[in-house]
Amino acid sequence: SDRKAYLKRSEKELQKEFGEELKGLSITQGKILMKLIDRETGKTTYAIIKDMRGNFNAFMWQSLATLFGSSMKQVYDLNDPNDRQIELAIKQIEAGEF
Repeated sequence: SDRKAYLKRSEKELQKEFGEELKGLSITQGKILMKLIDRETGKTTYAIIKDMRGNFNAFMWQSLATLFGSSMKQVYDLNDPNDRQIELAIKQIEAGEF
């Protein structure tokens, strides 16, 4: 019950801080965000939701992503040309060039 309360409190804080920005993302921006989450955590967004909210919630969110032509199970892969572009942009930002 402590874990559940902590997760609920954390989710509310994150929703308060980032909710409006996330609602305004385009589908492409959402796909990039999911890739960046995998890059930083080493876990897909599907795996994170499954761990935090359970199988049913992960399934429901994955179904919604599929309706919009995406997948929460996508991984960040530098062999993918799109992911290489993301990595290049990240490197430029980190170097202060962007």
